[in-house]
Amino acid sequence: MKKLIQFSLLALCCLGLFGCPYESQVPITAQGIPVDTRLLGKWTCEDEVYNSYFVTKASETEYNILQQNISQTTRFKGTLSEVKGHLFMNLYSDSIGKYYLYRVKMDAAAGKLTLVPLKNDLPEHFGSSEGLRNYVEKNANFKALYDESEKGEYQKTQLDAISVN
Repeated sequence: MKKLIQFSLLALCCLGLFGCPYESQVPITAQGIPVDTRLLGKWTCEDEVYNSYFVTKASETEYNILQQNISQTTRFKGTLSEVKGHLFMNLYSDSIGKYYLYRVKMDAAAGKLTLVPLKNDLPEHFGSSEGLRNYVEKNANFKALYDESEKGEYQKTQLDAISVN
């Protein structure tokens, strides 16, 4: 019985970690590309009905991103990186001091955005943006880089600029 309880706890811990996006100490590129105004506004996801995301311009290359649900508000900073024609979002969390990395697929005409996380089990951890960028550049076209099962599809629900303080 004791072994069953231990196994169950281990399985539960593994499930809790499964599907988490790759956490990085550095963004894919040290400098982000200019803000794409098509990303500004309110975004929602059918799979995350409890969350709304508000994206505003923080600077010429940085976004303020506010994740809001019934019980809490979480703030992120985001920058875009372009590697081999692909867009990536470097989403920085002040609370943990790390970046979450996503590939961005945008259908601007339909107001749709897909974020596909990089797999959390990349074989290396990178101490520099240059090393991470080189790795992403070599592997950007391989499905093994991404966790498609955890992708999020978002719909823009508010077109006008909003203010996030």
